[in-house]
Amino acid sequence: MTKFLPKKTLLLAGAGHAHIGMLRRLSAARLKGTETIDADIHLISEQPQTLYSGMLPGWMAGHYQLHDISIDIKSLCVRAGVRFVQQSLVQVNAASNKVVTTGDEQTNFDYDVLSLNTGADTDMRWLCDHNGYNEHKSDSDDNDTGAANTDTDVIAIRPLSTFITQWQRILKDAQSSEKYQLAIIGAGAAAIELVMAAQVALRNINRNHQVTLVCGENLLSGFNSGFRQRVIQQLHRHDITIVRERATDYRDGKLSTTHKSLPINAVIAATGVIGSAWTASTDLDIEGDGFIAVNDKQQSVSHSNVFAVGDVATRINKYVAHSGVHSVHGGAIEADNLLAYLKDSVMKSYQPKSRTLYLLSCGDKYAIGSWGNLNLQGRWVWHLKKYIDKRFIEANKN
Repeated sequence: MTKFLPKKTLLLAGAGHAHIGMLRRLSAARLKGTETIDADIHLISEQPQTLYSGMLPGWMAGHYQLHDISIDIKSLCVRAGVRFVQQSLVQVNAASNKVVTTGDEQTNFDYDVLSLNTGADTDMRWLCDHNGYNEHKSDSDDNDTGAANTDTDVIAIRPLSTFITQWQRILKDAQSSEKYQLAIIGAGAAAIELVMAAQVALRNINRNHQVTLVCGENLLSGFNSGFRQRVIQQLHRHDITIVRERATDYRDGKLSTTHKSLPINAVIAATGVIGSAWTASTDLDIEGDGFIAVNDKQQSVSHSNVFAVGDVATRINKYVAHSGVHSVHGGAIEADNLLAYLKDSVMKSYQPKSRTLYLLSCGDKYAIGSWGNLNLQGRWVWHLKKYIDKRFIEANKN
């Protein structure tokens, strides 16, 4: 008599780049009738749609509509034969193969294999010492995640769904202001793109409006000097005020830095990432500031049936920056390894390339490109970025 084993359960937590790619792959295989995975698959995400962060500055500057940068995760799940669960991840108990979520009510999910692509929270620790900000509040995914700011007027860039609403409020307030002052805090590429997009948007409302970048001394520290100089030239071209000091506090319309106090109407924080709230209580091995420790297979170093990729994870044997490039390429390898693990076959290693293409938008349909030590800029670079971004969105809508 043939004995049938029960199907295994694959749980996908989060709707970042990696899981979007996984859903697209499952959908294509299902359409062709060549499904290669015999498992019940569930995807947990706080929102039925996810926002593509690579196009967010373009939306802020008015080049895209909101639907242009949105991906319908729920529809992708339907096409892929995956059950969509609209909940927030609050706990992972790897010893018992269980996750806890919350939404309308708290729910427990059992799994055989777990994949984490939940993203991380905005690092707000610079503000903690001054007004008791609790940087660990919620989680979501790579493109729509982060700590909600309930204890401060500072607007965190994550979760993107919340930021969208807050940015629209900034534009509304700017419409009725004679001189609106916005500050963006951060020294990375994300902050640079946001500050130029914001300056374009606000100056389109009123030429008196002004955006200030508060970046400390380590502006674009991960990029070569030629790239940094090109970026600084673009910041000057946009007449953006640059404060190379550390932000320390924001209250009563005053932004405090190391030596200054600036009158500011609103503050946006694009200050890097730390691990999501749920990582503080998980039994998975954690590395650094709350990131899941993974090996070159994107596999948890403490629990072999758990995989993690994107901002939620950190490689323990090699430095890999938290970036969209590695989320996409590492995610493709992780998808292969999830299938391999379920079939008990050989898994692959993710080996980041020594050079990656980086395209930084400058607000007004102009961009700077970096490929190793080669730097280029111009409107054609922006159109190249637009083509790549739109191709990614369209691939997940068809």
